[in-house]
Amino acid sequence: MSIHEILGEQFIQYALIAGILVGCLCSILGVYVILKRIVFLGVTISEVSALGVALGLYLGLNPSITSIVITIGVILIFWIPISEHSISRESVLGFTYVLASALSVILIAKNPMAESRGLDLISGNLLYVQKQDIVLLAITLVVIVLLQLLFYRKFIFVSFDRETASTMGLNVSFYELLIYLSLGLSIAISMKVSGVLFVFGFLVMPALVGLLVTRRIVLVFVIGSVFSAMVSFAGVILSVRFDWPTSPTILVVAGFLLILVLFVKKVLRFPM
Repeated sequence: MSIHEILGEQFIQYALIAGILVGCLCSILGVYVILKRIVFLGVTISEVSALGVALGLYLGLNPSITSIVITIGVILIFWIPISEHSISRESVLGFTYVLASALSVILIAKNPMAESRGLDLISGNLLYVQKQDIVLLAITLVVIVLLQLLFYRKFIFVSFDRETASTMGLNVSFYELLIYLSLGLSIAISMKVSGVLFVFGFLVMPALVGLLVTRRIVLVFVIGSVFSAMVSFAGVILSVRFDWPTSPTILVVAGFLLILVLFVKKVLRFPM
């Protein structure tokens, strides 16, 4: 089957568009995940979002709505400052991740519909994307990009140096809330389409590639988005050509390219 024939199928076109949209969406927010060193928050929220989808399927509700509601609720909880004298934020994240994972498994096991889609919650299946999923992803991406255009400098300042930003008079809590809500909403909407692994992978790898190539944050956003689009396209084509799972194939392509960039950067001492 040639590439031209593959691209001629509508479901492949939908998968490509969805993969690129999710990749760009996650890569933009992934920069803040890396800068704020909240990678574990990213994987925890991804699992919480999966719990929301599983709960929706179990109760016969719209899984997108239940996922968004639960994810935003948990994001608001994590946004509230806590005293770390007796308990650390990392331990709370760990507890939440384990609990959400266990509950997801139980809900999937007890419901035939959820069980039939259980693997998709983890690895995702872009080949099942519908037109309404693409529209929702596109709207979300537009909203996130608009927020970046409006508050880019403040977001970066707060992410780089929270204390100095607060001293300079910025409403740090407000801008952190916007970042967290953007992260939660994007994960909840993307996760239903592409799965936990894909979302978490693209919250980390594109931003890492961008930061390996340059320290100019604007270029990090651009490089991360281009990287996401490239590996999504290549991964979808390879998955169809060789009958491999779509989202894991995209992640493997992204992983190998990340290793290649790291090799060129560190081993060959190539200036970037």
